[in-house]
Amino acid sequence: MRNVIRADLGRLFRKPSFYIITVLILVFLATRESADTAADQIEYAKSYLNSLMLFGVSIPIFMGIYSDDFNSGSVINLIGKGLSRKKVIFAKLLDVTAVLTAFYSVAYIIVLIKNMTAGLAVTPNQNLSLLVFCLFCILRGIGFFAVASLVVFSTWSTSGGMTVLLVLLAVSRMALTMIQNKFTMPVYDLSFDGLLDKSYAIFAAGNFGWHIIPAIVIYIGGVVLLSVILFKKREIDL
Repeated sequence: MRNVIRADLGRLFRKPSFYIITVLILVFLATRESADTAADQIEYAKSYLNSLMLFGVSIPIFMGIYSDDFNSGSVINLIGKGLSRKKVIFAKLLDVTAVLTAFYSVAYIIVLIKNMTAGLAVTPNQNLSLLVFCLFCILRGIGFFAVASLVVFSTWSTSGGMTVLLVLLAVSRMALTMIQNKFTMPVYDLSFDGLLDKSYAIFAAGNFGWHIIPAIVIYIGGVVLLSVILFKKREIDL
């Protein structure tokens, strides 16, 4: 499985589009107009880290780790040589986790430098809160990729997986919030995004946000388990 991860990451890091998109996203983060207060600066950073940044970086990650591999037939060759389908699924999600973690680590450092150079009195607690928020962004990305992976491995369609990923990133939060407000049903509160939001708010207040447990167990663990089951049953031409 290590060879699969190494090959996936090598393929991704050879793509000029990956560097172009990530550099543009990080440059925009670094050059955004600073806020007047430290609290506003942190909130602006959080908004960007959780929306446009995650959306933008997810596209080249998906293309490099999923689309290129499937289009070239490499994943079929690996399975034909005896690599278990479960390991293929886990390898892809470990790739995603590694890249998102590296990317958000750089983004966090950029925000720290920007806070210091802006002359704003950002407290250690605010910086810690931002770090935890970055971890939640990574977790959110992993969850969305897990769902996209489910579509890819159950339908053998990378375009379907990409569509689902973009929908989750772009409109899922807004759509679920609108439904919850209109019909007074806790659909958003019980969703992956809703559980993560509640958990982060509690963590930021200095307590343990237990909502993170069902978010991980149900919406990541459950989806990955379903992917494994469906992929094992799927007939593919080796």
